[in-house]
Amino acid sequence: MNQRPPLVSIGMPTFNGELYIARALDSLLAQDYPNLELIISDNGSTDGTEAIARDYAGRFDRVRYVRQQINLGAYANFNFVLGEATGEYFMWAADHDLHDPTFVSKCVAALEADPAAVLAYPQSYLIDENGSVIEEMDDQIDLGQPSALYRYKHLIWRLIICNMIYGVSRREAMAATGGFPDIISPDHGCLARMVLQGTVLRVGGHLFLRRRNRPPETPDEHRRRALVDLEPSKAGARASMPPARLFRDLRAHHLEGISRSSLTFREKLDARMATLACFHLRFHVASNLVRVCKLIGIVTGQTKRFDRWWGRAD
Repeated sequence: MNQRPPLVSIGMPTFNGELYIARALDSLLAQDYPNLELIISDNGSTDGTEAIARDYAGRFDRVRYVRQQINLGAYANFNFVLGEATGEYFMWAADHDLHDPTFVSKCVAALEADPAAVLAYPQSYLIDENGSVIEEMDDQIDLGQPSALYRYKHLIWRLIICNMIYGVSRREAMAATGGFPDIISPDHGCLARMVLQGTVLRVGGHLFLRRRNRPPETPDEHRRRALVDLEPSKAGARASMPPARLFRDLRAHHLEGISRSSLTFREKLDARMATLACFHLRFHVASNLVRVCKLIGIVTGQTKRFDRWWGRAD
């Protein structure tokens, strides 16, 4: 007898997603993987999202709809669906993106074949409001190395587009990260903790179609909108903070993750220094220790001793 494949839980946090949510749900329900549950958590939508989601939940046994009484913020809504999941595998799905019918099955097959891997994700296309491809997204990062320290340093220095957060993960590994933190770029923080646990696999094919669902934004507009989405009640106070102050919280989250990891004492020291250097140079979060190390390297002519922290030597 053929055993039923492992359950995959799909969590869809949504807020006022009526424009695209039906297409997103159709895409997930068309997956060729036979054992799925789909959890929709509505963050108190004021448009037609509730009616659409309840209709799908009424027609499909594997779809469950939960309506939050207030807007909890995106980070809490992402964590809610993760907490409700029961499958061996888990994935987040946005209420506007599309997935190839083989997305889940190919990611699960990759994870089943590699017990050391904690996450699998495919290549991606950016699509417009009509579903037409705009461009291939530059979201591929090599995180298949056996060294957790290498993976961590590689990720923090190179991660820009976080599409891999929408891949298929081992649910227990994702839960062990603590989910999305209530800080700027919570997906960055979550992924950094994932790669400390295991490898990340890249699955061939453009199986993920990420929709451009809002007009172009300036960096300042993007930051302010992201803060409102993250936690509306804190957005006003956070918007007045300089970006470096916000990213300092993300740095602290990374440092805490290093402390909790299974890295050796020496590896933890290396990871901490790399974190300070990365946030100093990439995100302008000042670090006196980094300044001193750079000065020592320049004065002594031994800058290569510090290259392993700057990301130029892995």
